Amino acid sequence: MKIAELSIKRPSLVIVLFTILTLGGILSYTTLNYELLPKFSPSVVSVTTIYPASPSEVENTVSRKIEDAVSSMENIKKIDVKSYESLSTVIIT
Repeated sequence: MKIAELSIKRPSLVIVLFTILTLGGILSYTTLNYELLPKFSPSVVSVTTIYPASPSEVENTVSRKIEDAVSSMENIKKIDVKSYESLSTVIIT
């Protein structure tokens, strides 16, 4: 039997079938658990400073001061300091 022929001969069967499918779809959609963005807490902080000088001067005047100020804080696991020409980067984990 074709769907059209079945729909004409037994309309109540088709109505009940579509009602069950619709209710099953609505029930499944309401119980669907999904998260677009998972909950997380970032544990990395990056401090970038621009200071027009040579790398050794940037390290002595900027990077060391930031490193000394941050190292006294609690729960610091790692401090990564990089000094470039006119740029200081401190990554705190």
